[in-house]
Amino acid sequence: MKLKGRVAIITGASSGVGYATARLFAREGATVIAAARRHDRLEHLVAEIAAEGRQGFSIPTDVTSPGQVQRLADQTLSLLGRIDMLINCAGGVMKISPVEQFTDAEWRAVIDTNLSGVFYATRAVVPQMKRQREGTIVNLGSRVGRVGVANISPFSAAKFALAGLSQSLAQELRPYNIFVTNVVSGMINADLAPLNPDESLRRRLLTTEDVAQAILWVCTLPPSLRVDELPIMPRQVDL
Repeated sequence: MKLKGRVAIITGASSGVGYATARLFAREGATVIAAARRHDRLEHLVAEIAAEGRQGFSIPTDVTSPGQVQRLADQTLSLLGRIDMLINCAGGVMKISPVEQFTDAEWRAVIDTNLSGVFYATRAVVPQMKRQREGTIVNLGSRVGRVGVANISPFSAAKFALAGLSQSLAQELRPYNIFVTNVVSGMINADLAPLNPDESLRRRLLTTEDVAQAILWVCTLPPSLRVDELPIMPRQVDL
């Protein structure tokens, strides 16, 4: 098992890439702290992990709330005494519209979920990782954080900013043996609302398990190797 004895906080764990990553990390021996807003789905996830003889805990968390995110880190330390990995998967497009049709509240919701939540979570776990003198932080970025796409400007802006945040954190934290990777993903066949691609396109997209495997690879690199950014794309689709 590649992650035996390691502790991983995974946000957005109730569905999509976060869920797939939690399942995979648990199978590889990590103790998983599953964080998301939907308590019932977290409990289902933890039950599935336990059924396979692995260990996981659910801590319902809204990543847009700094207080809740700090509580997530504090409870993890109280339970397990360390934090080895932070996997920031919480996020979403939320709305597809011309820019003038986004309200202030909708703008803030997209930015807070996809960007501010990563900042809050990183700020909460870094002090412990510095004490340990080691840690891995993986942020789930997007191709639209490199190439802007019409009608999802808040999401694209958040992912562009996430790339910059990831680069800055990588330089800041490297002296403490803490490594940050931005996984720049193409389109994933997950909960794609409000997108509604047809089934033939869905079958050609990345799966959540594909992305989870990429995140696992980042978290199991040889000690002599670092990856600051990892672009991953479907083989046959430029989305």
